[in-house]
Amino acid sequence: MITAEPVPGAADALVWQCLGQRPCNLTAPELARFFHPGRPQELRLALVERLGMHNKRGLQPCLALIDRYGPLPELLMALGMTHQPSARDALLRYLDDPGIDRLVLLRSLAGWGRQVPLPVIQEALQHPSQAMRLAGMDLLQFHARLLTAHQLLHLAEPLLEDIRPPVAIAAIRLLQRRNEPLLVGRLAQVLQEDSPEPVWEAALRALGSIGTTTSINLLLECWLTRRGTPKAVELLHQLGAQFRHQHLLRQRLRHLLQEDKVTAEEVAPLLTGLGGAPEDVSGSQPERA
Repeated sequence: MITAEPVPGAADALVWQCLGQRPCNLTAPELARFFHPGRPQELRLALVERLGMHNKRGLQPCLALIDRYGPLPELLMALGMTHQPSARDALLRYLDDPGIDRLVLLRSLAGWGRQVPLPVIQEALQHPSQAMRLAGMDLLQFHARLLTAHQLLHLAEPLLEDIRPPVAIAAIRLLQRRNEPLLVGRLAQVLQEDSPEPVWEAALRALGSIGTTTSINLLLECWLTRRGTPKAVELLHQLGAQFRHQHLLRQRLRHLLQEDKVTAEEVAPLLTGLGGAPEDVSGSQPERA
């Protein structure tokens, strides 16, 4: 590996000038010649981004730079941006290299998640770093359809329990793509917990978007336990938006009224949202406060 010496600042200004031309007509080999580890990081990133955008034409110059300077993080990123099978194979070989920046490597492989071994993804999901967990979640999306509901929930559970909203929300968005009762039930559990507000709202939207009989029943159960709280209003709004399940909701409300689990006054806002009236299920007008 060649050790690079810093490049004079005047040369940096010239490179920036070339990159700033519109359109920028620098070829992939020219971009590679401009690259030097001694240049400022911002300039190196700009060069490799343009190099990766050359796709197939950028592959060999990028590989040549790695041979010369080693697998620098910015060069791994450029390699992934080329979207070439040879780039994927080169990146996969670095999975066993402990000296490689793991986060950059996983992000560079984001377009080939199916080829990344599941144990590697699980390792990322269990890492304490938020960035690493999110990178693992990006890769898990490629495996999600190949896993059982139990397997998927096992992998996503550490993220659902993460106190950082971006991590938990990423897991919620993955689970909502599947409508198996186990996964839908876990999303409903988030609504029953004292989750951070963004996480709670993401779970509410997820259940509402699933739109199955199971998700509707779980939303209704969550509303029953949350009555008298500000969140009950949000749950009612979500239930009121389930227009494809009006008959199911009316039927459930009728049973709840018959069992004295709710009052006509409590269900009135929901029925109004569904375009009905309390007497449609109870036969009587709601009491006035």
